[in-house]
Amino acid sequence: MAKPKIRERTLKRAHVNQKGGVGKTTWTLNVGAAAANLGARVLIRDMDPQGNATAALCPEPGEYSMTDVLTPDQETGEVVEGGLAGAIRRTGDQWPKTLYVVTADISLSNIETDNRTTGTPRERRLQVASEGACDGFDLVLTDCPPSVGLLTLNALTDSDEVEIVTVPEQWAVSGCHQAHRTIRLVQKYHNTNLEFGGVWINRYLMAGRHPRRESKAREEELRNAPHFKGRVNDPVVTEIEAIRNAAGVNLPLYAYGPEAEEAARIFRMIAERALND
Repeated sequence: MAKPKIRERTLKRAHVNQKGGVGKTTWTLNVGAAAANLGARVLIRDMDPQGNATAALCPEPGEYSMTDVLTPDQETGEVVEGGLAGAIRRTGDQWPKTLYVVTADISLSNIETDNRTTGTPRERRLQVASEGACDGFDLVLTDCPPSVGLLTLNALTDSDEVEIVTVPEQWAVSGCHQAHRTIRLVQKYHNTNLEFGGVWINRYLMAGRHPRRESKAREEELRNAPHFKGRVNDPVVTEIEAIRNAAGVNLPLYAYGPEAEEAARIFRMIAERALND
């Protein structure tokens, strides 16, 4: 990590939705890759036991994963302060050289059922483990599981900002409202400095130049919800086949080819905003 930082202060941002299948992991990867391609130093923290972000990033071998980072000592109940640093890995050669990852796998689901009350508070384990470990990065993106459990609480407790990613469908929009309630609870009880960065609409369906009825209705529902007024971000990202195709072969959009140029431009713009906030 020899390049100088772009931002004066590291930005930690989490991506959430109570509903799975909304493209949240792909969104995290595309923003992270675009930011790293701009020269930023980016870390992706995979907090989803499905490990999809981990698999896509093809990381170098390493001894430690997010499970190790968040598992407290059996005797003291404490996690290692700054222990996240030992679990940071380089990503595969197809990804930018300044993009790193802390990996996850199915064993991470065991953290959800760890109810011990001694030592490091359950919802603050990631915060303690990340102490000082993220300072060398411009942007730290955390991919959260599609549920409101201990892993998501940890991610939000150790984030500066949280964004909801959704598709314009009934159950996904319902998941947005549930996620927002969780954000409010975290702001009240665990992280008073957590900022809500709004909602990103992903995979918006068009019929020619006109929105599909369901997509339009769900966009209007989000924009008119009192807690989302003025907080639905632009641009709305339409269904772009190249995004799916690039994800299918574990490539960043900018490296996929001409058909992904428009998608790469969109995520480059989103990444630039994150780096300039």
